[in-house]
Amino acid sequence: LDAQADLLNVARDAMKEQLAALPGVEVFDSSANFLLFRVNDSESVTAKLVDGKVLVKNLGKMHGLLANCIRVTVSTPEENAVFLSTLTEALKS
Repeated sequence: LDAQADLLNVARDAMKEQLAALPGVEVFDSSANFLLFRVNDSESVTAKLVDGKVLVKNLGKMHGLLANCIRVTVSTPEENAVFLSTLTEALKS
């Protein structure tokens, strides 16, 4: 379990860096197996991610402090790459 946790921590940190490098994305620190990030229009971005078969949770309507926030689970390297690619495209359109 420790080895699996180490891999997850490395993947989370890498994903956080990649998210932070995207224009219009504000990513928050996390010690969990998910990341919370803010975009300009979480409704539109979430819809585009779901259309791309990437499941995320739009937290924008849960509380005012979470306006335009989306939560994504850190997963396998392949799934993380699909998420980042799909998000990059969603942010362009």
